[in-house]
Amino acid sequence: MRPSPFAAVLVLGTFLAIPAHAADKVKGFYAGSGGMSAADHRTLFIEFGADGSAILQQKWHDKDPQTWHARWKKTRSSITLTYEPAKDAAPTPEPLVFSFKHGALVPTSWDSPTLGIKPPTLTPFGGRNPQAGSVSQCQSLNTLDPTRDCVTWGTHQ
Repeated sequence: MRPSPFAAVLVLGTFLAIPAHAADKVKGFYAGSGGMSAADHRTLFIEFGADGSAILQQKWHDKDPQTWHARWKKTRSSITLTYEPAKDAAPTPEPLVFSFKHGALVPTSWDSPTLGIKPPTLTPFGGRNPQAGSVSQCQSLNTLDPTRDCVTWGTHQ
């Protein structure tokens, strides 16, 4: 019995859809840097937890790192991070929205006072890069070795 052309198209479509779906999977850790001069150069790191928690850490040239906690949600090819209110009564930044393009996170909407004129495109760290269960207890990211857990409130690294 010869397979129908419809069955062949269905099987081919299934194989082609698998890599596209895998490319849209949110990895655990992303990083990027940008800026045309030393004054506006910075590095941005984001770790996504499987429970919807996220931690962002930004380091501007010659300044202390800034750290924010957020919640993330993926809809189609868009990821939205909504900042959690800061404990020090600082204003909560506007949500950060990324478009998912070829596995990278491209900023499409952000809070300019917080992240500058144009945040960098973020790419996942290579190889196996799974999401942690949660990053809600993180004080800061382990930027020296992102394959290790974040620095929590109880650790002194």
